[in-house]
Amino acid sequence: MPSRSLITLILATLCAFTDPVVSKTQAADRATIWDLKLGADLSKQPGPDAFRAFACGSDGGAPRAPLDGFDGFGRCPAEPDGLREVYFEYDDELEYIARAHDDERAISRWAGTHEVTFPVIVSALFDDAGMLRGIRMVTDARPEHRNDITEAERKKRDEAYTLASVMASRFNIDPAHDCEAIPPADGETPVGDLLIKRVCQRTDGGRRIVIRASLFRKPGQSGYNPQLPTELTHGQFESSARLEIYQAGW
Repeated sequence: MPSRSLITLILATLCAFTDPVVSKTQAADRATIWDLKLGADLSKQPGPDAFRAFACGSDGGAPRAPLDGFDGFGRCPAEPDGLREVYFEYDDELEYIARAHDDERAISRWAGTHEVTFPVIVSALFDDAGMLRGIRMVTDARPEHRNDITEAERKKRDEAYTLASVMASRFNIDPAHDCEAIPPADGETPVGDLLIKRVCQRTDGGRRIVIRASLFRKPGQSGYNPQLPTELTHGQFESSARLEIYQAGW
């Protein structure tokens, strides 16, 4: 059996040859939507170097006009409640480092903008005075269309609606008291046995929390090819989750 001194020497040798760049990805962290400060002005928010790809938002959808940072919020159109949405993405430096070293674990940790392995679109909602009044997070199907050599471990679109349950648990939403089902619109049909349209709301500590979950087929969508009934279709369904947190009063 090797002596303790020999084991110590072996470990020291291994540490000496550890790649410092790989170590950086293991020890580092990056800013996320949870670092934004609700009710604070622009000077209290993470700086432009903390995130990337700033743009005007589209109600939780794809980015529109590019911006240099949150301070460009005034260029974005106001939503019906008067707030202006700024889309942003998480910094991708650590993802590039992980991919350069073919580190699958680090790739899954740092790839893209995500929350608990769900790809998401995140945005900040500012009033005309530059005060952050809300944040928005919506599941994002775009990463499924990336063509990476090493894919990050991420939830697929058919599971996207389940992020709503994760967020409901995080914010102590009581399904029996805080949630209600929304009736399906004309032509909306189940996916298999499931048709989910649900909204949950709760006020907590000066915040208004709104969570939505959707799983259904839109009018005209089907699980089978109408020209070939034995052939299954792909992607013909809506599956999404949406979280919005507003400062109370908005």
